[in-house]
Amino acid sequence: MLKFPQKFPIAHNPLYVTFSRVYSSLPDAAEMRRISRYKFKSTVISKVFDSILNTQLNVYVQQHDNQFGFKPGLSTETAVLCLKSAVTYYVKRETPVVSCFLDLSKAFDLVSYSILWKKLQKSGLPIDLINILKYWYGNQVNNVRWEGTLSRPYGLECGVRQGGLTSPTLFNIYVNELIAELSNTRVGCYIDGVCMNNISYADDMVLLSASVCGIRKLLSICESYAKSHGLIYNVKKSQIMVFNVRGKCTKELPPVLLNNCILDRVDNFKYLGHCLTSELRDDTDIERERRALSVRANMLARRFARSSPDVKITLFRAYCSSFYTCSLWAGYTHKSYSALRVQYNNAFRVLLGLPRCCSASGMFAEARVDCFYALRRKRCGSLVRRVRGSANRILGMISNRLDCTYMNRCCAVTNGMVPR
Repeated sequence: MLKFPQKFPIAHNPLYVTFSRVYSSLPDAAEMRRISRYKFKSTVISKVFDSILNTQLNVYVQQHDNQFGFKPGLSTETAVLCLKSAVTYYVKRETPVVSCFLDLSKAFDLVSYSILWKKLQKSGLPIDLINILKYWYGNQVNNVRWEGTLSRPYGLECGVRQGGLTSPTLFNIYVNELIAELSNTRVGCYIDGVCMNNISYADDMVLLSASVCGIRKLLSICESYAKSHGLIYNVKKSQIMVFNVRGKCTKELPPVLLNNCILDRVDNFKYLGHCLTSELRDDTDIERERRALSVRANMLARRFARSSPDVKITLFRAYCSSFYTCSLWAGYTHKSYSALRVQYNNAFRVLLGLPRCCSASGMFAEARVDCFYALRRKRCGSLVRRVRGSANRILGMISNRLDCTYMNRCCAVTNGMVPR
């Protein structure tokens, strides 16, 4: 059996809780109860060791294709792509889709160690690696620093380490059987024989079905699994949304229960940072990006007003050219799209102190910065490349379908076939 030095988990700089606020006196009881929102910070050595363990976990453990969280080649963008592709497939065939967005309360903090070790053994992970994780979690020491004073050391009885590199992988293993069970029910959305009834990104899960009965059955599976694994669903944050067929609106919907509580129905939902609407219109998400761009550009203009042009251009590339999920915009008005383009151009003018009447294409070319259209072409081309090169079964199905709205749109934008 592999053994560790007795003092390995105890560092000279143990885990601390850092507070985002500075108090002139001790906070009251209500403030102290909010300590759960603060994160533990580990030492550099533990980070390196954690990275090695995470590499070994990914070598031996196979995760379900419906799990997109913290896996190589996958991202929140690909998860949103799968969701929108599945919904579009059914809506085009005059079938509304009922979706349920589930929220787990403190999911990473409620992982049971005994259940996790059994799952690791069942997955075929070498016993030495399991013993390392057991020893680490069983002997780690935590302290709270307050005004230069350390609290008494204490251990954790459940939950994976916040900020740990292995923590997302361990949590994915913890819920992997739930994803497999949902995918084997033959209930919900399917495309070309590929199950699309659940899409997960770590602890964020969305259920998809063409009927309320299907959603109820999928929810019952989730409830049973959560109960047996010590997980808790947040009923207030879990919501139902119906993606309607164009020209038809599902006004009344039978109640959908989670933990004996009726889930609220909404017409829009922010999933993994992307704004979804029941009509699959992207104007709301474009407005989200425009507002975020405005905030970032104003921040740069205020804080770096005296910086050199080269520094400003570098910061502009880093902070103002993300355009998150812009490759998934397929249904929007010219007004919202133009507003974002104008905001992008004006942000660059304000940052560099250029007149508003100067040519947009000229100023970007002179600074060697991507213009609005070039930026979106690159984002769309990048998504197409990642989807077509992925070994994920769902993404493979999407890339092979000739009628996929979002892949076709990305190809058209990349080739300059979309009107400006």
